Amino acid sequence: MRRLSLLSILLPMYMFAASIPEKALYLQGQSDKGIILAHGKGMNPDFKVVKPLRLALNKDIGFHTLSLQMPNQYEGYEEYEKEQPKVDAMIDQAIEFLHSKGVKTIYLMGHSLGAGMTSSYLVSHPNAPIAGYIAIGCRGNKSKLISCTDNMPKIKIKTLDIWGRGNSEDENFAVLRAPLVAEHYQQYGVEGADHLLDGSMEFVVEDVEGWLEQ
Repeated sequence: MRRLSLLSILLPMYMFAASIPEKALYLQGQSDKGIILAHGKGMNPDFKVVKPLRLALNKDIGFHTLSLQMPNQYEGYEEYEKEQPKVDAMIDQAIEFLHSKGVKTIYLMGHSLGAGMTSSYLVSHPNAPIAGYIAIGCRGNKSKLISCTDNMPKIKIKTLDIWGRGNSEDENFAVLRAPLVAEHYQQYGVEGADHLLDGSMEFVVEDVEGWLEQ
């Protein structure tokens, strides 16, 4: 019998191994649960809102956390709308990557424009293996495709909708979504907080962890 070289055995494994999305930040967890995080316009995977969540959920409840590098180079929302197919593919890649790390239950989170683009993904991928969705600073974003508020009624999975009550735009959009509140859909308005939830992330992290552990 011809002996197989070690390279010939390992090569197929490397060829089909899931790769991490470009510039994404990953923290390996201790559980079989994970979360994909998407930052807002002009931010990055280790900036406000997503940073405290990716660190705390990994440390406190053992989640694998994967913070994506979202498109952030444009001013107009029309350009971001054109980027949506790439974002969809990146989220698919992120799911495959987490599965390759042994993650069985995956959640999705987006802040601001990240909420718009992740909500668009959920609408166009209703059968994606996402157990629950967290939208923070969900807005209209002047585009039906990436409007978190317009997309939210079409999302049927477990959802947590968070915003800062100190931001009038966020508050007005949240009022439009209030009729959606049901067993699978919860709203949490943070008193006095702005769009970036500066000074309030400790409370947001606590609420998110409680929701994830329900």
